[in-house]
Amino acid sequence: MRVSFAGGGSDLPGVARQDGGRVVGAAVDLRVHVIVEPFDRGWVRMELAARGQATPAEGAEAGDATAGGAMAGEAAGGAMAGEAAAGGATAGALRVITRRRSDPPRDDLAFRLIEATLAATGVGDGVALRVESETSPGAGLGGSASAAVAALFALRAAVGEAAAPEELAREAVAIERERLYNACGAQDQVFAAFGGLLDLAFDARGCSGVRPLAIGCPDLVPALSAGLLLVDTAVRRVSGEVLDRVDAGAACDAKAELVAAAGEVARGFELGSLALVLSGMRRGAAAKVRLSAAASAIALSMQRRLDGLGVEVLRMCGAGGGGHIVLWAPPERHARILEALGPCLVRRPALGAAGVRLEPG
Repeated sequence: MRVSFAGGGSDLPGVARQDGGRVVGAAVDLRVHVIVEPFDRGWVRMELAARGQATPAEGAEAGDATAGGAMAGEAAGGAMAGEAAAGGATAGALRVITRRRSDPPRDDLAFRLIEATLAATGVGDGVALRVESETSPGAGLGGSASAAVAALFALRAAVGEAAAPEELAREAVAIERERLYNACGAQDQVFAAFGGLLDLAFDARGCSGVRPLAIGCPDLVPALSAGLLLVDTAVRRVSGEVLDRVDAGAACDAKAELVAAAGEVARGFELGSLALVLSGMRRGAAAKVRLSAAASAIALSMQRRLDGLGVEVLRMCGAGGGGHIVLWAPPERHARILEALGPCLVRRPALGAAGVRLEPG
């Protein structure tokens, strides 16, 4: 998955078209795993499975092991949006559909991304594809993009094809925009494919530049990571539907401030200044609220709830409207913050996770 520190929203095609966009952020150690195996000729089998959830006020432990299989693609991120498919077998968190090759692709929301990825790669016969997610659906952390990147990588590897990170990111964007008609930016796919801490540039065609963040002090990233909390709002949404409700004119008006906030964060990393990084994150959060107060309503409510507890950054992740909220506060303040959050599930992400990679079964 990914957490963007500033600039999210400037990567949308209609916004980036005017003078470009910029996003600064990091892949985090919550992942999606895809296992590709041979299956009966003439049939396709698709599975969605949850690998487990963190308990409230605990960090989620990110595992790299897969559940077996011929090829396993893994990308930083991971949630598939949607309900259990009609006609699919359901056993706890596992959802399964088996269909003949000649049957039309299933249009159930939960499996549309898998079907679109199979179609894009031309692998549509005698294959079983299992997607294992470390988070629940609609989490606001770039999960569907991570699933697409991991599935593309695993499927191409299974038929002996190599794919560079930039190709995977570009193809994953095309799947969501052109095959699924989902209004989405292009940052999630890049973080999933490349991993690390990145400074991304965007234009009307998508991501136009990927640069690892220059980090001027080795203590900066550990200090930033130590103060970060990801708070699960328990509200799940489809990011494209949230973005569809954002006024295009307002998005373009807010872009300059979003890009400026991303630049401030990047300068903070380069200078080794945690204070400047946090200042840029606050600037970006304020711009997102001005862009759409409705999409940030849950964050604004939580901000009031935590007033006086020393939270220095608080904002919605991704498109907003639900999913996760990112908080930053010095670690010594976390106990009181967690107490005020009550039963909310909280994760402590590690920053700079690796991008997509192959694990032979």
